[in-house]
Amino acid sequence: MKQLTPLIFFLLFSVFGCSDHNSKPDQLLKEDKYIDLMVELQLVRSYGETESLDSLTVDSLTDEVFQKYETTDSVFVQSHNYYQRFPKKQKTRIEKAIERLKMDQVSDTTNQDTTKN
Repeated sequence: MKQLTPLIFFLLFSVFGCSDHNSKPDQLLKEDKYIDLMVELQLVRSYGETESLDSLTVDSLTDEVFQKYETTDSVFVQSHNYYQRFPKKQKTRIEKAIERLKMDQVSDTTNQDTTKN
């Protein structure tokens, strides 16, 4: 898992898939669940970077995310690779994930402002 985590994030933001094979994986994540996972994995990654967490802690948090969504990193990667084969739709999925991350950031800022008062 430790070596796979950087690969997952690299794959998340690449635009084009590498395979010509268009068959769906046996355990394809539904788009909404896939987008939710992208968002949460990015939050874990960002949290790990801003809080200077060690890789074991980040890996543990990442494992918790996969447990929460009742899936595995390999199912996520298979789903990601499949979705990457359709660049226009993948761009839309990534835009949705980015929008959610922006909303989360706005929500955090608003919550910080109200706790200061």
